[in-house]
Amino acid sequence: MKKIMIICAGLMLFGSTLTKAQAILDKIDKASDKADRAGRTADRSKNTGDKILGLFGKKKDGDSETKTTVKLSGIDFATLKTINEKLQAAKGIESTKMKYNASGSSITLKHAGSTSDILKTLQKAAPDVFAEKNIDGMDDGEISVKLK
Repeated sequence: MKKIMIICAGLMLFGSTLTKAQAILDKIDKASDKADRAGRTADRSKNTGDKILGLFGKKKDGDSETKTTVKLSGIDFATLKTINEKLQAAKGIESTKMKYNASGSSITLKHAGSTSDILKTLQKAAPDVFAEKNIDGMDDGEISVKLK
């Protein structure tokens, strides 16, 4: 009889504790569900907004920048690095990406304007490298320079 009473008292004591823990877990689950619903609603709103803006022909951010690759042959790494630093500070150039190879190096420029406009900027930034005698070719998006 004592065993049954002890077991019943234990069940009552631990039963209420388990009920409180379950209530806390239920509250956490409800909060998580609310956050999930809010996230899905935000995603749907974004998709609807994108569709509406697509009707008006919204331009992407990358369309306003032009890429030009400057191919340099006969240049050492120190000179290439110096030119790249000058170009990063030049007006009209958004960003540069430099690649070095002993046979031929390149600098990819993101800029506003045309390739001929950027050539003028390059000649101002590094006149000894981009002198007219060193220009090997120029096309839309590409300038070739051959140093002797």
